[in-house]
Amino acid sequence: MGTINTSVPSGIQLSEEGKVQTTAVSNGDNEKLRTDASEIAGSNTEDDSDQNAQQPKDAITTRTIRGFKWFLAYSSLLSTVLFYALDSTIVADIQPSIIESLGQTEKLPWIGVGIFLGALTVLPIGRAYGIFNVKWMFLSLVILFEVGSVVCGAAPSMDAFIVGRVIQGVGASGCYSGAITYISMTTTTHERPLYLSGIVATWSLGSVVGPVIGGAFAQSSATWRWAFYINLIVAAITAPGLILCLPNIDPAKELTFKQKLRTQDWIAMVIFLGGSTAVAMALTFGGTVYAFNSGPEIALWTVSGVLLIAFILITIYHPTVPFKDRLYPLHMMKSIELNILHYAIFAAAGTMVTTLYYTPLLFQFTRNDGALMAGVRLLPFLGGMIFFSVLNGFFMPRLGYHMPWYVLGTALMLIGSSLMVTVNTTTSEAHIYGYTVLLGGGCGCYFTAGFSVVQSIVPVDELSNAISFMATGQTFGQIIVLGLGGSVFQNVAVKLITQALPDVSAADAIELTTGTASSAFEALSSEHQTQVIEQLTRAIRDVFIVLVGTSGLGFIGSVFLSRRKMY
Repeated sequence: MGTINTSVPSGIQLSEEGKVQTTAVSNGDNEKLRTDASEIAGSNTEDDSDQNAQQPKDAITTRTIRGFKWFLAYSSLLSTVLFYALDSTIVADIQPSIIESLGQTEKLPWIGVGIFLGALTVLPIGRAYGIFNVKWMFLSLVILFEVGSVVCGAAPSMDAFIVGRVIQGVGASGCYSGAITYISMTTTTHERPLYLSGIVATWSLGSVVGPVIGGAFAQSSATWRWAFYINLIVAAITAPGLILCLPNIDPAKELTFKQKLRTQDWIAMVIFLGGSTAVAMALTFGGTVYAFNSGPEIALWTVSGVLLIAFILITIYHPTVPFKDRLYPLHMMKSIELNILHYAIFAAAGTMVTTLYYTPLLFQFTRNDGALMAGVRLLPFLGGMIFFSVLNGFFMPRLGYHMPWYVLGTALMLIGSSLMVTVNTTTSEAHIYGYTVLLGGGCGCYFTAGFSVVQSIVPVDELSNAISFMATGQTFGQIIVLGLGGSVFQNVAVKLITQALPDVSAADAIELTTGTASSAFEALSSEHQTQVIEQLTRAIRDVFIVLVGTSGLGFIGSVFLSRRKMY
């Protein structure tokens, strides 16, 4: 079987009904596009060649879905991003309630990591969007997300809850990458950054509402379970817009369903997902469930390394799948520019979710906040993120340069995370709010900008590869940075608590990390409670040291981005 084009072909636009139509693109333009593709395939070791590879190239001309129908279609896409955002953060301040109900404190990090582990399927899903019917695949993943929500809401045990979170992650990643794919397929180069910034604004809104909704349910008679059941209500409201207004796009309708299945890189998918799961488990279980030098922990890291090597080999030397159809777009790793963009979104995604999870926890410990108020404390962070995201979406395509946004964003993240490392139990609320505004503003400067930037670099037939490449970096950032942060928090907290209070067992120390509402905390004297809060605050401070490292590397890399005009 020959190589299948797994993306929207060069020179297309969508009709009012969403059908693919051919537009006139000169042979010269196509030739220029291919020339740029070869530039990107190179190593870009010299400045001139790197800059040449960054010139804007786009064969998509005019968006034909307009007016009220476009408004409904775009709003429906954003509603699915809202799903993902809500359930990524809705557990940020109800973790103590979930632990109290389901037990197994040692699995606390999995409450957050589980959804992002499922979201690693964004790589195969992103590839599949380039060949299967986009609309029906998108709707199927929305349904899968709702199934995961039901499993979480009805979970009788922590293991069942984690399974539900992973299912949610698979569906949510499909919704997120599907929204980006739809916007990329139906907008022009100049308007795309603004519409993509709507994804960040929606994500930020959902991230604000998520902890507040979760906290409100946790403190009501409905309990935390309705924080997941509510997704069914939101889906019912948005379903008509999803079904009736989204364009029906089938990038490879000349192929049968069976032929489409054959184009998928199934072996690489299994290796990729297996290796990713092993890494997440090694990060999350290290020092809490398993000792760092224990057999199971060493085995997890060994399996991770073996599967990583296997994935690289199968990507390069796959015996049955043509190079263009292989799961991971390894050829994009040859470009310095694309590698920097890939890492930058890794750093921003990791910074965002880690701040969202540990800022409410900080206020719960130091201000004795309930779940609802702890969620409200995130407003400065998310306000900064929304403001800078919209600013980027408006000005970047007009000014034409992306490098300054990355330098500014990573610098703000570096400054904000460095200041958070100085926080203690007496730090004023105003100071903490200011630090989180810097972190949010840094993330907002370029969080979705990378998706539009890479699309102006690569040729149109690499569209799905470019989206998958960036989405994978984002998801890995969420998993690795949040997982590493969770491991640092639990291990440092347990060590500090047991040093300060030798009579407290390791098991009780782990329970104390869940919040001031835990039975272990309430059993302590007021003097010992104060000591525990001080140690937990120090542990949270160490989590932000991880962000100092990731954002610092991002800042160094952003300085080497192309200075050429992209739009």
